[in-house]
Amino acid sequence: MRQIPLTLAIPPSYKRDNFIIGPANERAMQWLTLWPEWPLPYRVLNIFGASGCGKTHISYVFEALSGARRLSELKDIKMIIGADDTHFILDDFELDAAYDLEAVFHFFNHLGSIGGTALLLSQQSAAQMDCPLDDLRSRLRAVTCQEISAPDDDFLAQVLQSMFGDRQCSEPENVISYMITHMPRNFTAAYQLVAAIDMAALAAKKPVTLGLVKEVMMPDNKALEFNFKHGK
Repeated sequence: MRQIPLTLAIPPSYKRDNFIIGPANERAMQWLTLWPEWPLPYRVLNIFGASGCGKTHISYVFEALSGARRLSELKDIKMIIGADDTHFILDDFELDAAYDLEAVFHFFNHLGSIGGTALLLSQQSAAQMDCPLDDLRSRLRAVTCQEISAPDDDFLAQVLQSMFGDRQCSEPENVISYMITHMPRNFTAAYQLVAAIDMAALAAKKPVTLGLVKEVMMPDNKALEFNFKHGK
């Protein structure tokens, strides 16, 4: 079988208008609508869930709403002390080398002193993280945590249809049905797969068909970054 190259010609859009709300993420989005009146004492919201669940898109919606400063590490509180920033996004938040325990502890205190807010993005609930620093652990337990769960069939189908639409690509109904029963249940995989199908159709100068989709989703297509569950 020929390998189908994956060329992501259309970058993902993280605008609010492109954010699709469904059962998996509606409560997370509801929390954003309450900003900046998030629960005290620290007004910190932790949105957590598996990779590809949509945390990044929500963070860009929050960034547009709040003007928040995005951080991918916090090794020293001096990184933010003295700056004019009031609202923050802590991306890929874990208690590891990127986020020093003492720095994060002082971050919570700093946030309270300036009346700021912060959005923490993580795969695990911040309240459940194993933290050896007692004072920081108590602060993490006080964080409001909201999970984004895996999308159900209807929601995933809606997302796939929107992604095909963004590419002005028409797909038969049986294509969507096949995809949602054979693909990883996250939006990163959906984006990569729709891009691969679109590029394959363009290369073959043919419309999207179930046969083409099955070819793209074959296990030996190394252009894709994940494996599929295969049925008949």
